[in-house]
Amino acid sequence: MMSFSREQWEELEEWSCLKSMISSLLTDESFSAISLQAFCETASPVLLMGRQRPDAELNDDSLFLVASLTKPVVATAILKLVELGKLSLNQRLSEILPEWNRGEKRRITIRQLLCHASGLPDQLPENLELRDQQATLDDFYQRVVDVTLDYPPGSNSRYQSMGYLVLGKLVEKLTGLTLEEFIHLQIFIPLGMKNSFLGVPASANSTALLNRVVDVDLPEEQLELTGNWNSDYWRSLGAPWGGMLSTPSDMLKFCLEMIKIQRGAGSILRPASLKEACQPQLSFFEQMSEREKNYRSWGLGWRHNWKAHPETFGDTLPENVIGHWGATGCLMWIDLDANSAAVICTTKPSSQSRVKLVQLSNMVHTVVQASCRKYRTSQSGN
Repeated sequence: MMSFSREQWEELEEWSCLKSMISSLLTDESFSAISLQAFCETASPVLLMGRQRPDAELNDDSLFLVASLTKPVVATAILKLVELGKLSLNQRLSEILPEWNRGEKRRITIRQLLCHASGLPDQLPENLELRDQQATLDDFYQRVVDVTLDYPPGSNSRYQSMGYLVLGKLVEKLTGLTLEEFIHLQIFIPLGMKNSFLGVPASANSTALLNRVVDVDLPEEQLELTGNWNSDYWRSLGAPWGGMLSTPSDMLKFCLEMIKIQRGAGSILRPASLKEACQPQLSFFEQMSEREKNYRSWGLGWRHNWKAHPETFGDTLPENVIGHWGATGCLMWIDLDANSAAVICTTKPSSQSRVKLVQLSNMVHTVVQASCRKYRTSQSGN
């Protein structure tokens, strides 16, 4: 079967429209940089447009801080431990990490951490102060152990980045490896994600890697923060809730692995694990509110396409599409039924750019559909 070539993607009228749209977004300074790659049966060329820094254009080596696109990667690592018999989803966290055997916290389960139902906060009250002090992950973790829960575990669902910090500690306890080491061995190496890092590692090459990272247009609350998104500290910390550095092509490899897993051809998880990860989880909790069950559906690490939410993945994408947003202006989605996916990386925080990002994702989906039609037409004629 012939592949759909780069030239065939570029011949699409919709591809030209996408490039024109991105040019306009850069010209009107909605974004300073945009890079993306899409897939339907075959991968598109990587679009790289804009500047990495005021004095440097984007290039093939440019790395983006993908923020919470990190979370599905961490969740995949946890599911790998489930497959290996190291833990179970309904197991209490306190059975593995005894410091959680206190009050209502002893009821927190692995499943609750993965689908944002643990009661832990999104960020610590002293988050910015800790970052200014260049706190370690262990410093953050100790504060999380002591923090007051926002609600009883399993009774509600609120986005909780700190739950993913705890999952990182869980990986360390069960494997004897850091989360970065485990993900590198179990995900990055098997998938050939050579340009992905959970924090820039301390090595002789660290300065060169740091220089490859694209600057984010900082929100106002980070302008005076020494531990901001553009600091060497944050780029090196490896925060399990949002510290991954990557490229659209590497993140697309991760997305495509999910499609391969569903087909029974994956290498990092079994189909049953992916099926569980994609299944709406909140309905499993007896005390969960109907609003959260019906309108804020979460899988394990993956969010579903919240159709009426400002941060939908796309207006024309189905409800059961899985994906994630990143606060630095990144977005990825996978339509497992249509065998299609897309990764968009930008430099404008999603809090300031969500409307234009959804519009861009809509255009990307249009291109994906056009490429699918052309690809399938070309195959039927062979």
